[in-house]
Amino acid sequence: MSGIRKLMQRYQQERKSALIAFIMALMPNEELCLDCIKALEQGGCDLLELGIPFTDPLADGEVIERFHHRGIKQGLNLKRGLEFAGRVSQVCRLPLILFSYYNPLYRTGLDRFMAEARAAGIEGLIVPDLSLDELPVLKGSQLDVIPMLAPSSSEDRIQLAAEQQAAFIYCVSVRGVTGMRKLPEQEIKEYLQRVKTFTSTPLALGFGISSRQQIEVFQNHADAVVVGSYLARIIEEYESQPRLLPGQMEKAIKELTRSREGYYGSV
Repeated sequence: MSGIRKLMQRYQQERKSALIAFIMALMPNEELCLDCIKALEQGGCDLLELGIPFTDPLADGEVIERFHHRGIKQGLNLKRGLEFAGRVSQVCRLPLILFSYYNPLYRTGLDRFMAEARAAGIEGLIVPDLSLDELPVLKGSQLDVIPMLAPSSSEDRIQLAAEQQAAFIYCVSVRGVTGMRKLPEQEIKEYLQRVKTFTSTPLALGFGISSRQQIEVFQNHADAVVVGSYLARIIEEYESQPRLLPGQMEKAIKELTRSREGYYGSV
């Protein structure tokens, strides 16, 4: 059983929300990115979602899209990302999930990609532009392939996601792309409850999570939350002050994880 499955099952049993942090590989540069990841672990992050820069990131909002395009301009790609993942797995114990669009995987060759991903310490895989019907192409990879659902997903699509028997299902909070925003709380709670009627697989809620209050609202409804754009904004704000950036990342994660300890108040 992978570290991802063990962790998600534990949080589901404890009725708490694991914290999944998304960070773009090698951004703003390799060493600073590595320092930020160490800070995320130190702050209490549970899982790390490592993004690969891509030319057409359709699922990503403005902030993360900028990192995609900056990464492409710097010549970053899947090969560099996997090499970096190997470094990450040597210096931190966080289970690693790779976030990549399908084209780089296909161009690499699926068998070769899967072997290189496992060798780099990757345990899970999220491919946002691969539909639920197409996920079987990744079966047999020995990676935890994570299906995605949206509030508009039909019962048939939810059932199809449930049949994957994944480590968790990634539930997109709203229609649209990633980014910090005010979330329709009651609508999301009803959506998560609808998914739960079809499966006991742990659920992770992503897109738009940026505060402890939001995590507190959803922690009895989702087994994990994904934070990405919020951390990307911190990187943008402090990358010109590299000595301060890791500390700010650790501080942010510590604040977000306080929701698991019963703290309340404003961020």
